[in-house]
Amino acid sequence: MASRWVGLTRQRAPIRRRSGFARGANHALRTLGFVSVLLCAATLNFALYPNALAAVVSVQLGHIAFVPLDPRQNSETAATPIVINPADVHLLAATAWAEARSEGEAGMRAVAHVIVNRLGARFGDNLETVILAPKQFSAWNIGDPNRALAQNPERYATGGADKDTWETAQRVALQVLQGTSVDPTNGALFYHTLAVRPVWDRFAVGPLVIGSHVFFHDVPDPPGVRLAARETHADPHVGAGDGTIQQSPSSPLREHPGNLPAVGPAPTGIAGPAAPAPLGPDASVT
Repeated sequence: MASRWVGLTRQRAPIRRRSGFARGANHALRTLGFVSVLLCAATLNFALYPNALAAVVSVQLGHIAFVPLDPRQNSETAATPIVINPADVHLLAATAWAEARSEGEAGMRAVAHVIVNRLGARFGDNLETVILAPKQFSAWNIGDPNRALAQNPERYATGGADKDTWETAQRVALQVLQGTSVDPTNGALFYHTLAVRPVWDRFAVGPLVIGSHVFFHDVPDPPGVRLAARETHADPHVGAGDGTIQQSPSSPLREHPGNLPAVGPAPTGIAGPAAPAPLGPDASVT
């Protein structure tokens, strides 16, 4: 009996092994069947909607391509700091200070922006040409009491309010040239003090009062006035701005070459106010 039962047990073992293999094969076939169905469904879906496949691929590529950057690479590829010519800063600051130091920071900032707004074919491609053109800014006019201050501000700004305003003018000039200053004049090209009423005032466009000065977006050529040729100064690099200068919006009036009547506030400062110059066929109001 014992041998019979042992024999029976030995005969059933292969059957059990075969049945386990069959179950595994069945599971594999079922899995393959499910995968085949899913693949068929996906193929049919992408065939009907090809844009869906492109969207999936783009998302996956975006995840694959994202690699955190090395902080050292960020510092190396950072934008190069803007380099401004110190001579430009000094010239712009000296002009704004001599023209509007009594108006404080707001007035000097407005004057500095007018100067920078003039950069271009109409008034000059560099700050020196724009500022030193004849009878354009009264502080540089021959005989003007503020001319000495504009030429050598350090000599006169030795203390008190003059020193403070000169330091402010230098800071404002640097900000304007760097492009970090907001233009309070909205692109003005001309201005004059409220104490005078120049002939060209009635032709001016877009008046805006800041302090004791009124700023204008533009001034058309006065009828019957022959405009003098612009004087171009020798150094083409002074005031070029290295691409950082934002010019005021263009207009048909800006396309007309030559000098328009000059702008500038009535002189104020150590030597006292000066009377405005008369307007002639080749003269400008200062």
